Amino acid sequence: MKESAKKIGWGFLALFSCPCHLVLILPLLAGTTLGAYFALHQTAVSVILGIVFVISLGMMFKRASKQAKTDESHDCCSVPERK
Repeated sequence: MKESAKKIGWGFLALFSCPCHLVLILPLLAGTTLGAYFALHQTAVSVILGIVFVISLGMMFKRASKQAKTDESHDCCSVPERK
């Protein structure tokens, strides 16, 4: 359960840090200090968000593959082998 929550968290971070969503985020932050900083330094913010996006996507897929490996070996319906 904890791994699934972490995977979902990395997925939401990837969704919000995607540089293509910057044009959607800027109007929501209009009138705030953060919005003014984003508008003034749009190129730097796009590069930083791009880096965060790639890292969060990598972590999300790493968690997904890790969860898939544990699900394969510990199926709830599998019978353990006798030695």
